[in-house]
Amino acid sequence: MAKLQIFFPDGSEITHDLPEEKTSVGRIAENQLQIPDDSVSSRHAEIIFENANFYVCDLDSTNGTFVNGSKIESAGLNHGDEVRFGSVACLFLSENANSATTPEAAASEEQKPAIQSVRPENFTSSSPIPRNKNGKDLSPLAVASAALIGILAAAAALYLIFQTPA
Repeated sequence: MAKLQIFFPDGSEITHDLPEEKTSVGRIAENQLQIPDDSVSSRHAEIIFENANFYVCDLDSTNGTFVNGSKIESAGLNHGDEVRFGSVACLFLSENANSATTPEAAASEEQKPAIQSVRPENFTSSSPIPRNKNGKDLSPLAVASAALIGILAAAAALYLIFQTPA
């Protein structure tokens, strides 16, 4: 059975067993998992068990839901993941053999090829700044050019100021 170990800001902690169904998380008593902390929304998130895996879904909470430091709308959970509801940190613990981060699963699961992210063929960048294709950093050249233009402008201004009137 999966568990959520909850660490409160005051230093106390509890462990909550997660059933293999939907668990609502929030500050008010109507939630299956009540976290009485001001940084947790009334209806903050849901932890869902689906296809032998657990997922956490944020319910448009005020202070956000985070998994391993990244703000999420929805994310899968693996054994040892840090989940944060507002400022309340939790640790997801799972005995699920399908969890890819457990040492047993990593040793028993054969290596699967990595899934590559590929841009669609019709992808076009909307950035107004073109990509530097040769990989060279041109910022020192830009700074030197700007400095040279500034020096030339100052020299021209001084020349015009000190030119004798005819």
